[in-house]
Amino acid sequence: MAYKRNLYPPGGKTISARSNYGSGEIDLREEFDSLVFGGAGSIPHGRQLILRKMRVDSNNKPIKCTCVDVSTREADYSCPYCMGEGYYWDENFITGYATYVGADGGLANRARFLQPGIVRADTKVFYFRYDTVITYYDKIVEPKLDTEGELVVPYVRKAIYKPQTIIDYRSDRGRIEYITVFCQENDAIRPD
Repeated sequence: MAYKRNLYPPGGKTISARSNYGSGEIDLREEFDSLVFGGAGSIPHGRQLILRKMRVDSNNKPIKCTCVDVSTREADYSCPYCMGEGYYWDENFITGYATYVGADGGLANRARFLQPGIVRADTKVFYFRYDTVITYYDKIVEPKLDTEGELVVPYVRKAIYKPQTIIDYRSDRGRIEYITVFCQENDAIRPD
């Protein structure tokens, strides 16, 4: 009879990051934190991003800014409150990891074998901690960084992404290990 590994400890106890209790499974939350924020013997690979959270009312609908025209339903792009977004929002710094993915192997093959008239756009993927609260109303803002990875002051918004797909990656008994947000590169707003 084949040996079957015990993936979960008896009695509902949690396993520490590298415990040999039962199965020796690693804690993906701690591994993610070590990769993004740095850990013992490793440098942080994450970077500063801005999470633009839309303010919502009691019905969970975004709150429109007072600059939105009643007849055209368009926002004033010179509005100091919403900056032309049309809704009130709050911005907070958040650390995450970002990369590009493509259906045909990534950026190196982006124009290979394209038929005339076909538009090819990559997807930007953002990875966040398990406790990050993000919805489809929110936006991810990439601030401009200097050559050392530090924020340029005064802050400059390089690109604004709208979440297309938000996935809670679950493992150990269904708990969220990390969150992945997929955004279309061709939908990004570039202020410059």
